[in-house]
Amino acid sequence: MICNEILSITGNSQGNLFLFVLELSEEEYTCKKAVYIGKSEKIAIHSIVNWRNSIYLVDSYNNKIYKYDLNLNEISETNVGSDPRHITLDENNIYVANFESDNISVIDITNFSLTESIPAGIKPHDVLYNPNNKRLYTCCYEENEIIEYSENREEKRYFKTNGKPMHMFISKDCLIVMTYFVNGNVHTNINFINLVTGEIEKVIKVEGLGSDFDFDESNNKIYLINIVDKTLYIIDAAKKELIKTSYLGGYPESLTVGNSYVYINNSKKNQITAIDKDYHTISKTIDISFTPGCIKIVN
Repeated sequence: MICNEILSITGNSQGNLFLFVLELSEEEYTCKKAVYIGKSEKIAIHSIVNWRNSIYLVDSYNNKIYKYDLNLNEISETNVGSDPRHITLDENNIYVANFESDNISVIDITNFSLTESIPAGIKPHDVLYNPNNKRLYTCCYEENEIIEYSENREEKRYFKTNGKPMHMFISKDCLIVMTYFVNGNVHTNINFINLVTGEIEKVIKVEGLGSDFDFDESNNKIYLINIVDKTLYIIDAAKKELIKTSYLGGYPESLTVGNSYVYINNSKKNQITAIDKDYHTISKTIDISFTPGCIKIVN
């Protein structure tokens, strides 16, 4: 049964890009909002994040961040560095990893305006704020490392990764990093890095290219999409081991973790696949009337 879940999802329909807000039910979905963003050929939404009553979209093509206010039904935008990829938020700021300008843009949440720029390593792809230690982390793709910034940004620590870092999450004292390893054939690594010692405790190798991954704190599981073999990989973060795979087919691109299900966009099939979190099986596929892009659960 799928109910009481709301998803934000970008989608292409007849050459136009929209932000859709979908409410899922047992048999179908209801489109609560469809927000026009622009012509698909002139916008490249790399990622989306939901924060309180707003949805933030990262436009790598136009070097912009869009903010859609769910309550006011209004969309606004602000400029950032070159080729922004991912964002993270704390109580006061939005931090943007700019892949081509090698920096992190800082945006004031209240005014939604650029306030400063933090130097980063070469090609920062992802950025993460840890509220437990009030530190900021960024993936430096070309340097095979993660930079940790102190609360005042004056001190830095560096963590080496096995492969080029793309995405990351933190679980207690463990930094979980998805990396690409290019050595003839491309494969994906999941790095488990001890935040205290800085050492890589374990690396899980997945043949093929991981397009997205998410971490579910409620059950301590990692979910990884492999776009080469069209399969979902499920990893136990506590045991640091692969526990199951589930074939999806089509072209699975993006995923998000909900209360009871993991939702996966499939742009070739124009579907959303729901994976049961308890049994790790496909519970339902939902046909949609547009080609999906990024997807995130609405908190």
